[in-house]
Amino acid sequence: MPRRPATAIFPRLSAIDTQIGHAARDWLERQRGVDVKACEEITGGAGARQYWRAHFADATRAVLMLATPEDPAILPPALRRESERLAFVEVTRYLAGQGLPVPEILAVRPERRWVLLEDLGRTHVCDLRGEARLGRLAEAARLLARVHALPECEALPFERRFDAEWVRFELATFARDARPEVDPGELDRALDELAEAVAALPPSLCLRDYHSQNLMVDPSGRLRIIDYQDALLAPAALDLAALLHDSYIELSDPQRRELLDEYRAAGGAEIDPRQLGLLVVQRKCKDFGRYRYLVERRGESRYAAYLARARDSVLTGLEDLPSHLGRTSNLLRRAVGSAPA
Repeated sequence: MPRRPATAIFPRLSAIDTQIGHAARDWLERQRGVDVKACEEITGGAGARQYWRAHFADATRAVLMLATPEDPAILPPALRRESERLAFVEVTRYLAGQGLPVPEILAVRPERRWVLLEDLGRTHVCDLRGEARLGRLAEAARLLARVHALPECEALPFERRFDAEWVRFELATFARDARPEVDPGELDRALDELAEAVAALPPSLCLRDYHSQNLMVDPSGRLRIIDYQDALLAPAALDLAALLHDSYIELSDPQRRELLDEYRAAGGAEIDPRQLGLLVVQRKCKDFGRYRYLVERRGESRYAAYLARARDSVLTGLEDLPSHLGRTSNLLRRAVGSAPA
C-alpha cells in the first residue's frame, strides 16, 4: 500500500525540513511497533515548541514534541546559555523521580530534538467550570506545596536562580512592549528596584509557569503538570503569583485566599503578603508586556483578552508592596494605568 505524503501527516513539518515528516513517521512507527494512521497538530502556547498527537493503528495515541529552541532574544541569559540542552527531558526525569505527575517520556531522539510523550488528553484546568475548576485548583495548590518542599540536589532546576539579572530581563518586556506613558529613566530605576527586591527573597524550587493552562486532567481523572522545563530556584511566591493571579481564568479575592489556605494546609510555607505582592507585580508586569508583544508583533489576537486581567493583577499586587518601595509603587501604578489594555 503506498504511503501518504509526509506533509499529509505532519503538515507543518514541511515548513521546517521537507524530509522530517517521513523521518518522524518512521521513527514513531519504530518506537511503537505499529503504523501511524494520522497525526493532528496540537495548538501550543506562545513558545517555539511544536506538538502533534499521533494516532496509531492499534487505537493508541502519543504526543510528538519538536523541542525547537526559543529565540535567544526572548530568553534570560541563564536559559540562553543552555539552549542546546533538552531541558524538558532533564527536568521531566527529575520531577518524575520525585513522584510528581508529569507526562511519561516514551522515547527521545536528541539530535532531532524529538520527544515522544504520553498523551494526557485534551482537558486543561482552564477548560473546566465552576466547582470542578475550583476543586482542581485546590488540588494544584496542595501539589505546589510538595514542589516547594523538594530539597536542593544535583539537577538542572537547581543550576538556575531567579537572580536580579533574570528578573530585570523579564521586566524589560513591560518597559519595551507595554508602552507606559512615564519617564523611561524613572521607569528603569523603578524596575531595577523591584528586581533587586525580588532577587533578595529566599528561594525554593519553582516551576515558573504554574497556572491553569499548564495543568491538565488526564483521561483517568488525574491532575498532571506540563510546561515546567524552565524550573528554577526562585521565591515560592513566583508560582503562587502565577496560580492565584492566572490571567486565563477569573478568580475572586475570596477564592485566592481559599487556594492560599489549601497551600498552607498542605505544608506550604507561610507567605508574607508583601512578598506575594512583589511577585504578583513582577510576574504580571512581565505578562502584560508579553501579551502586548504577542498581539501587536506576532498577530496572536487571542492574547488580547488577557491584557486587562494582567493589569488588574498588577494594581492589586501594588497594594501589598513593602513600604520602602513606595515611590516604585506609585510610579508603576501610573505606568500600568497609562499602558493601553
